[in-house]
Amino acid sequence: MKVVSFKLPDDLYSDLEELARRYARGDKSEYLRLILTRELTKLRCPMLFLAGSGTAIDAAIGSGVRPLNWLLSAGTYYRSGKFRESTDFNLAKSLGGLLFMDSGAQQFYRDFNGFDYPYSDREYLEFALRVGADYIAILDLPLDILHPRGLPIKDGIRRTVEHGVELIALAEDLGVVDKVVPVLQGFNDPSQWLESLDLYKSHGVTSQRFRYWGVGSICMMKSPPLVHKVLSAVRQAMPAVRLHVFGISMNSLKRVFHIINSYDTSVWVYHAKMDGRVYVWDPADSAFMRLKVAYWHSYGTEKLMRANLMQILTMHEDLCGKLIKDVV
Repeated sequence: MKVVSFKLPDDLYSDLEELARRYARGDKSEYLRLILTRELTKLRCPMLFLAGSGTAIDAAIGSGVRPLNWLLSAGTYYRSGKFRESTDFNLAKSLGGLLFMDSGAQQFYRDFNGFDYPYSDREYLEFALRVGADYIAILDLPLDILHPRGLPIKDGIRRTVEHGVELIALAEDLGVVDKVVPVLQGFNDPSQWLESLDLYKSHGVTSQRFRYWGVGSICMMKSPPLVHKVLSAVRQAMPAVRLHVFGISMNSLKRVFHIINSYDTSVWVYHAKMDGRVYVWDPADSAFMRLKVAYWHSYGTEKLMRANLMQILTMHEDLCGKLIKDVV
């Protein structure tokens, strides 16, 4: 497996280089091995953001695992023309991890009539800040949803960048631009995501200025090889930034684990809620088995979600371990 190198702080480079020199000279104590492994894990292993609301957060709290990073979708909290307060935000932050605010396209595009959000960039940004989000994705137009419904690819890319530029300008005025995550969009060819990046650059939104970027329209992509091609192209174009992938499928994740820096998933919520299925991670095949639970209603959705959550964490830990083994 080829591991992409990322630019690290100079002091961290120095510390790791000194440890590596001592290790190479024969000082192979367990202490040094653990330090090297720990630092490599922090550098190479992507962050996991669990996604879900309501019962899903209750399941996470009941798991007892801390810290847990969380992604909340703004569309969940937009009703009757305004954003609504919810206990979800404080509960998610009580998990001790980072809070990522997503634009919320999935929630309202099912009854979609007009290729844009029902809320403005300002309304969205103010809401995200009010609930204490650490990271805020721009209002991107997800082409995996919208292009099949008639939105031209170039229009979707252009309007995504326009939303990004507007949100960034607002965030700069408020002094919170470091929270903003620009999002690249495309549909079925890596060149489209690169076109999105070029358009951002023409507006002064560059990888030197922003160090954390999102990659959209991967969620519904059914071809893991195409997912790999897209993310490899984006990584090659921006080797030094952190990349977040929204809603990546578990089949595609293991192919790109070494390329990305963070990802989110709600699959553990979906199958527990829809049909009472639980995930069981098989480390030998690096794949999930999806099992139908007999009499699943008697267990309750929250318990099934909690079981799936623990398996997602097992998967993440296993893939991290294999990644670090390849590096070392």
